[in-house]
Amino acid sequence: MEKIEIFGEYDNKLKSNIVIKTIDHFEDFKKGITVFRCAPYYEILSEQDMKDEYANYVDNGIAFGCYLDGELAGLNCIVYEDDKKHSIAFGEDDRIAYYAGLAVRKEHRGKGIGKLLVNQTDLFLQNLNMFDYSYARILVKGSMSEGIFRKYDFEDILVDGKLIVDDVDYERNDPTVPT
Repeated sequence: MEKIEIFGEYDNKLKSNIVIKTIDHFEDFKKGITVFRCAPYYEILSEQDMKDEYANYVDNGIAFGCYLDGELAGLNCIVYEDDKKHSIAFGEDDRIAYYAGLAVRKEHRGKGIGKLLVNQTDLFLQNLNMFDYSYARILVKGSMSEGIFRKYDFEDILVDGKLIVDDVDYERNDPTVPT
């Protein structure tokens, strides 16, 4: 993955040095993606699962990190996909960018980091001018991600009458945690 630091630094209410750039170390990616092990997702994420996810973003997309004073506060991952991999019907030749993972570490929530990541990632995709559509799949109704994507005018697409779609073919949630 080519290192990208196009987003630069931001003035903000946190009085921190904020940089959005590609995540170029697995350990930083791991700090962000482990958010999905906790409520409300309770995903099963082994070390190898996380390494495989990171490799997928390196090969098939990009993972952006939001760094506050040099420490990862959140991430937003994009996968560049063709239309045949989606439960949502796109045109045969449509080029798709999929927001595959937006996560803000617990200690940094409520500071606008998720919104900044989505906004800047959207600007990045627009500047690339390579995609016909981008979409995000919301797994938990009322989640931080749902609120952010609604703020940025993502449209609801119902599949089988549900907004919340999770098309995975493996056990991804911890069955020992009550739902």
